[in-house]
Amino acid sequence: MGKKQRKAPVEVARKEVGNEVRRLLVGRPTVTGVIWLLAIAMVVGISGGYIAYRAMGPATAPVGGSGTGSQGADPAAPWRARILQNPKDVEAMLGLAHVQLDQQQLDAAESLYQQALGLEPKNVEAITHLGTVVLNRGQVDAALARYNQALAINPRYVHALWDKANLLQQVKKDYAGAIRVWEAFIQVVGAETQDGKTAQNQIAEAKKAMSGAPLGKTPGGKS
Repeated sequence: MGKKQRKAPVEVARKEVGNEVRRLLVGRPTVTGVIWLLAIAMVVGISGGYIAYRAMGPATAPVGGSGTGSQGADPAAPWRARILQNPKDVEAMLGLAHVQLDQQQLDAAESLYQQALGLEPKNVEAITHLGTVVLNRGQVDAALARYNQALAINPRYVHALWDKANLLQQVKKDYAGAIRVWEAFIQVVGAETQDGKTAQNQIAEAKKAMSGAPLGKTPGGKS
């Protein structure tokens, strides 16, 4: 399909097939090939730490879209076409915004997420991604506020749980807070899923950090 391989959460999306479940848990028009990426960006002078951000990859384009899935195709084109046909197509707005976010077109992505919220004020996908936009700008607390806003609407929204847990652990170094969010994430995705196991590993790393043990090793020193 020509897509870059990205990290969790994937399994939740693959397990659920209902359109409404897709919207709540995945927030994309279609599920196939949607994988997440969490990256640690450049060192910046914010709390002496790093800015962690997740850049959403190009959303799966509408079925039948021109050039969909081919190498070198413009991933934004099918979404733009849908918006031209229906300027109030929220899914298309979000799809285009995800592409722009992936391409670091932050202002353009932010504008579309805001337009989507104008039509659907409680759209947790748009709210969560606005958090990712401001996090890319180094606004850590503003990003956290957006994730909390999304979770206040839907406490089981896995994308916001994932982003909040990583922000707390990787950026703010709030390990106890991160553990609580990871545990909530596991309650949604299941402990035996790939994503659940990833969360458990993150919990283990957070506990090591809290105890002062070297990250990536057991307290006894074994790798």
